[in-house]
Amino acid sequence: MSSLITLRSPDGAYEAKIQPTRGANCLALKHLPSKISALRTYDPENFELDNPFLYGTPLLFPPNRIKGGKFTYDGREYALPVNEETTGCFLHGTLHETPFEVVEATENSVLCRYIATADAPYLTYPHAFTLTVKYDLGNDGIKQTVAITNDSSKKMPVGLAFHTTFALPFIEGGDVKNIKMTLPVGEEYDRDMTDFSMTWETVDDKEFHSRLANGDVVPAEQFISRHFSRPAGAALRLTDTVSGYSVVYDADDSFKYWMVFNGGNTDFLCVEPQTWINSAPHAPAKMGDVNIIGIEPGKTREFVTVMRVEK
Repeated sequence: MSSLITLRSPDGAYEAKIQPTRGANCLALKHLPSKISALRTYDPENFELDNPFLYGTPLLFPPNRIKGGKFTYDGREYALPVNEETTGCFLHGTLHETPFEVVEATENSVLCRYIATADAPYLTYPHAFTLTVKYDLGNDGIKQTVAITNDSSKKMPVGLAFHTTFALPFIEGGDVKNIKMTLPVGEEYDRDMTDFSMTWETVDDKEFHSRLANGDVVPAEQFISRHFSRPAGAALRLTDTVSGYSVVYDADDSFKYWMVFNGGNTDFLCVEPQTWINSAPHAPAKMGDVNIIGIEPGKTREFVTVMRVEK
C-alpha cells in the first residue's frame, strides 16, 4: 500500500503527492499540460534516501544549526539534541521524518497533524504543541498552510523553514543550462564554511545580487550555498528559457530569509524560505530582530507558502 496521497486540482492541470509518513512532505508537484515536475522526488516504495533533505519540501523545526543545541529564550534554558557530530550542532529537527496523522483528505486537499504532549514530547523541546500541515491544490497551484498551536503554559519560541528542493531541469526534455533563477534578496550573510557557523558579517556582492534580481543566474553553472534576507513579497522564479515556463515559489511575510543551495550539483536547487536567520538563538545584538517568533499559550500562528507554474 502506497504511503502517498495523490491530490488533483479541480481542472485536472495539477497533480501533487503528499507523504504523511515523512513529515507531511509534498514530495511531487506536476503541471500536466506543460509536463513539468517541479520538485525533486523519489519512489518511497523502492528507494533508499541518500539525503532526506533533498527531496520534496522537508519541514524543518526548528531550522538550521544551533551550536551545542543550547540557547536561552524568555529567561529559560533550552537544550536540543546534538545530531550533527562534525559541528556539534542541533540541525533541522526530526519533524521532516516523523509520521503525521491524516485528519482529513479530499480529492484536492489534505490536512495532516502532529501533536507533542508532556508525556510524548518532540525531542527535548519543552512545549506541548499541535502542528498541522494543510495542502490545497487549486487551478492556480498548491497552497501549503502550517499552523502551530502552543498547548503549553509558557511562551513558545518558533523557527520554521522548508528545505524545498526543485528538480533541474523541471520540464520534460529540458536542459539545465536553460534554467534561470530570479530571486529578489536583501542582505547576504557570511558563514564559516568549515562548520557552517555564522560570522555575523554581511557579504558585499552587489553584482551577483543584481543578477539574481534580474533573472540572470543559471544555477547549474555554479556552486551555490548562500544565505539572504528576504524582502517582503519576494518570490522565487525558475524559468526554462526555451519553453517560457516558470515555476514560482512564494511565501507569506513571516518568512524573512532565504537559504539557497545546490552544493555544486546540477540536477537540483534548494531554495528554502525561513522564518528566522540561521543560528537565530545565538545572534548578537547588532543583528537586531532576527524573527524568533513567540507564540503565547493557547494561541496559533499560521505560515503559508504557494507554488505554481506560469507561462
